[in-house]
Amino acid sequence: MIFKNIKTSLRNLKNNKVHSFLGVFGFSAGFTICLIIGLYVYGEYTADTYPEKHKQIYRIVNATTNNAELDYKLNETLNSKYPTIENSCPIYIETHRDVDVYTQHKSVYLKGLIASTNDIFELLSIPVLKSSSSNPFKDKNSSVITESAAKLIFGDNDPLGKTLQIHSYMKTVVSAVVKDLPKNSSIKGVIFLNAENPEFRLNSTAINEEITSLTNHYILLKQGASPDKLTRLINKSIGDYHKEIEEISLQALSDIYLNTEIKDEKIHGNKNLTIILSVIGVLILLLSIVNYINYILSLQYRRIKEIGIKRVHGAKNRHIISSYLTDTFLWLLISFIISLVLLKSLLPFFSQLFQEPLAFETLYTLPFVIGILSTLTTVLLISSIPLIIVLIKFDIQAFLKKKTSSNTKSISSSFLPIFQLATTMLLIIGTIIIQNQLSYAKHKDLGFNDQLLLHIKVPYKALDPIQFKDELLKYSYIEDVSLSGGIPSNIYSRMTSKKWDYTLYKMDIDEDFLKTMQIPLLKGRNVASSDKNQCIVNEATLKALGFESFEGKRIKYMYYDLEIVGLVKDFHFGSIHQKTQPILMKYALNRDVSLRISGNNISKTMKYIYKTWDKMTSDVPFKYEFYDDTFNAMYQKEEKLAYACSLFSIIAIIITCLGLLGQVLFLTDKKTKEIGIRKVNGATIKEIMFMLNKDFIKWVAIAFVIACPIAYYIMSKWLENFAYKTSLSWWVFALAGLFTLGITLLTVSWQSWRAATKNPVEALRDE
Repeated sequence: MIFKNIKTSLRNLKNNKVHSFLGVFGFSAGFTICLIIGLYVYGEYTADTYPEKHKQIYRIVNATTNNAELDYKLNETLNSKYPTIENSCPIYIETHRDVDVYTQHKSVYLKGLIASTNDIFELLSIPVLKSSSSNPFKDKNSSVITESAAKLIFGDNDPLGKTLQIHSYMKTVVSAVVKDLPKNSSIKGVIFLNAENPEFRLNSTAINEEITSLTNHYILLKQGASPDKLTRLINKSIGDYHKEIEEISLQALSDIYLNTEIKDEKIHGNKNLTIILSVIGVLILLLSIVNYINYILSLQYRRIKEIGIKRVHGAKNRHIISSYLTDTFLWLLISFIISLVLLKSLLPFFSQLFQEPLAFETLYTLPFVIGILSTLTTVLLISSIPLIIVLIKFDIQAFLKKKTSSNTKSISSSFLPIFQLATTMLLIIGTIIIQNQLSYAKHKDLGFNDQLLLHIKVPYKALDPIQFKDELLKYSYIEDVSLSGGIPSNIYSRMTSKKWDYTLYKMDIDEDFLKTMQIPLLKGRNVASSDKNQCIVNEATLKALGFESFEGKRIKYMYYDLEIVGLVKDFHFGSIHQKTQPILMKYALNRDVSLRISGNNISKTMKYIYKTWDKMTSDVPFKYEFYDDTFNAMYQKEEKLAYACSLFSIIAIIITCLGLLGQVLFLTDKKTKEIGIRKVNGATIKEIMFMLNKDFIKWVAIAFVIACPIAYYIMSKWLENFAYKTSLSWWVFALAGLFTLGITLLTVSWQSWRAATKNPVEALRDE
């Protein structure tokens, strides 16, 4: 019986080639996209779950300042004063610059430098591949490198015992090689330095003439320990050991990557992007399922005849259902195999698009196996409903009298195509709005001129930044040069408190900074080299402090008590996701070099800058970045979302067009006799085409009414992520509606034209 059903199913597929292709291709395309999005979303939601005891790992957060970078000395307190903490580990990740690594024979740039202790390898379950001692860090001058870094730096040579020079001022000896950290991790690095060595702590600052190292602190709770009880216990006593900490909170490791609310988190995912892509994946899957149901319903009239003949000849319902399910199962199997082939070939492209490795092997994990089987089973069952309805209501006497008709006409003719059109329209509207917001973000006035503006970070002890500035100003095509501590796209120093509803940022600048950046000075004076306890602020600072004017006002920042002597116009030093923040700027010379160049002979100017750098420090590679590129890079996630939405919208349009094509093929086939009679009675081609197309126009109108309010609500919520945003203009919705109407008419009109121009004699003969 099974083999007979399979043989019959193959014959049915062959006899209905067009409908079979539309159904198989539509479902395969939709299912493939759903799997790709599923792989990305799965990777985002399973980030930081690789440590063996990840459910017991937490990060200490200063609840008062909403900051996770705390004094390194806190590590000893956590280990010794709180018995429910099994282990505590300081982890600082340097991500704001590339790692300059030098050996005796070569120099390379790497991403990710971590300062920690031996506890990190056990805490994060990082396998040690080779080591020269019982612990990965042999001594305070030791370093540990990942497998990929060892290959890049040393090739096939043994790295153990080799000396590395990092950033030209730190020397360390490799004592172990470990496995690479997972890609979907909030802790990323390729070189580990022993933080027990104060020189390797990377994030040291001077406070009241005392060197303080700031780092993240991760703790491993003992089995069964309550994080809430530990939080209360720490908050009762932490002030006795660290007066700068008023209150702490514990952040679960699994919440850091995707759900963190810590300001300026260095490595994190994008929850909004993940949710939006999840919704798109589900919508495209539903489109493909609806496309298949359309295919089923378009063949129902023929199946009713087939069922009637089988019932007249004594076939039982279970035999008919068995044959039908075999048809559907075979169709789904072919579609699934095609989906896997498409997925395998498209993974490299989408891995590059999402900038995350998407592994085919992830499909073998239990969540994906359950999800795939559930989806296929659901489609199998849903597609069987029309047949079951027919069998329940089937009347042999009516069939023999030729009075049987489709009972699912209303569903086939309205809900399914309207759903497809509304979903497509929703994706088109979303894509246009995302593109508009991205364009708005890239062209918004930043409050300073970011064109032809370069930034060069001078590494510690690499060269004298003051001398470097003087040399640059000698060249005629370099207009302005300034020195600062931090730049508008990367400000190191900030202060936050629960008592405030804002964060106060600080930059060290010289007297040429405002001129170089072209930031307007509104009132007062600029900073000067003679300043000791003076600063200038922006408009947002005055507003945050509640000052009408800056004259005679002072501001406290950490251990500084500063007099405000000038007011500058607000300028952006981050993305437009946030409003311009309060900032104070005081005089101090530092190592961030900003220079404005002329638009003439840019290549010649860059050669001069490189030559000057090489003359002053040939040991350190020359690296620079343009400000406009840096600010545009802040919207990489939005660019990724815009590109993905555009691509998925095109796929949704194709799937919808396939569904509409199947619908119009069924419609013209069903109305062959009616068309012939109308033509014999004098109907024109235009009238016939209007008769066939009017339902599709009506469906587009209904879909437009449904899609617009939904799209407006969703995109309004998405735009809430931006402090500065584009408006939801009416023309976006109108354009999406007209575009959907256009592709709908293009899809169905060629088939309706064929039906309208067909010889009526042939049409009547077909009947």
